[in-house]
Amino acid sequence: MPKVKVIAHRRVHKFLRRLRNEKLKHSIIETIEKLEDYPISLKEMDVETIKGLKKTFRIRTGQHRIIFYVDKNEKTIYVTPLDTRKRVYKN
Repeated sequence: MPKVKVIAHRRVHKFLRRLRNEKLKHSIIETIEKLEDYPISLKEMDVETIKGLKKTFRIRTGQHRIIFYVDKNEKTIYVTPLDTRKRVYKN
């Protein structure tokens, strides 16, 4: 099965540069890289759909949430800016 292209928002890169916890940083990067094996990789991760948004999911990594949108036509996953659970769901 061909790999899916994963595109992370520029604020994801900025967030990861500022993150001081190296273990958490490595965990988040590894999780984002696993998205290339979509949909197979979702079975081993804590993935939930976001209510009210089509084709949009979240992955839980500790207190942080990775929100991503799946475009099956283009075989692309877009990772939106990530943050702590408390702040990520606010507009």
